Amino acid sequence: MTGLWQQAREALEQPKPAATFRLALPDDDSRRAVGEVYGRPMTGLGTRLNVAKLDEAVRARFGLGLEEVLEILHGRPVTRASSPARQDERLERVASVLEAALAEHGLSGRPWTRPWIEWWNQYGRVAREDLELTARRAAGALAHVVLDPEASPRSWIPRADLATQLDAPYQLDSGTALSRVVLKAIALAHGVEAPTREHDRHALWERVGVTSDGVSATVACWALPLVGADPWSRGVLDRTELGLPTHLTHRDLAAAPDTLVPPGSVIAVCENPRVLEAAVHEGIRHPLLCLSGRPSTVALQLLDRLAPNGARLRHHGDFDWPGVSILNGLWSHHQVRPWRMSAADYREELDRASQERLDLPPLIGTPVDTPWDPALRELMAGTGQAVDEEVTLVRLLDDLRDGSLH
Repeated sequence: MTGLWQQAREALEQPKPAATFRLALPDDDSRRAVGEVYGRPMTGLGTRLNVAKLDEAVRARFGLGLEEVLEILHGRPVTRASSPARQDERLERVASVLEAALAEHGLSGRPWTRPWIEWWNQYGRVAREDLELTARRAAGALAHVVLDPEASPRSWIPRADLATQLDAPYQLDSGTALSRVVLKAIALAHGVEAPTREHDRHALWERVGVTSDGVSATVACWALPLVGADPWSRGVLDRTELGLPTHLTHRDLAAAPDTLVPPGSVIAVCENPRVLEAAVHEGIRHPLLCLSGRPSTVALQLLDRLAPNGARLRHHGDFDWPGVSILNGLWSHHQVRPWRMSAADYREELDRASQERLDLPPLIGTPVDTPWDPALRELMAGTGQAVDEEVTLVRLLDDLRDGSLH
């Protein structure tokens, strides 16, 4: 039935209202429902309905005209498309409203703004009465995100929190008009296609500093030497005393105190959860974070919170191209330094694997630069063997016991 009412509205809202319209009838339920309203049996996969006859049928059934029914169903009156002159006037008003909203947040004149305004006019599908409010909220959202395609976010905000800041709860959820127009602007700014799948929408939001939610992304922590006496810090410290790691989320970090650890704290960062699990199991109280592969947004945000506190971050991962790529990014952008990740360390692990008859997987993928030790890239490419972090577990635990991370 939704299709019937939408097609009827579109027929009525044309500059010259259409006398008939085509309606798809894909199944028995739709044929039966439309037939009951129209007053005759429906057959086949589609039919052409007469607008005047539909109006008569609706009046006989509901006691209201077709336009009155559509206004009740859709919450807005039927409005016929304007003449070309009025259409130009409407387009000018849309452009004026959007440009004013962008200027309020210092966004006017960017290369993406003109294409965005043109797209809004053609495809934005924002009701006239909602134009100004949606424009202000969209510009406010865009002012909070990273629109420079060459820049990376230094922090992330949950999408629900951003919507609340805009006084628009739930209006950035997928499928809303506000979400649609904001994502289109972001896509234009970053030179990518507007996403059509949910996974791609989430990825684009994260690319500009907005997480799909504040609870799903986590980073596992163990024995953080928190300095606060507040309830948040006590809660994390109590878990350590119970022998339990803590999985922090964006909501946790938002509630955390500004200062987390004492200056000079050495905090280990591993890639494989097995390392953290073994440290917990053996009661090794050296501070440790686990990325569980590529760092999540909350992991990156935590690293960027710890570094200004004066923490010294040391990372170990797999000796494979994804592993060194992770350290490369952390080295370049998050003040993280290597831990047992030199060419000499790699050679030592190869020799030990040979002595202990361990099977090492082949290196797969494109070589990645290792700026902390350029010889590592050449050695890995030459040997063609990967060393998983679990192979080095005993050495890593020894380092954590005596605090010598190098």
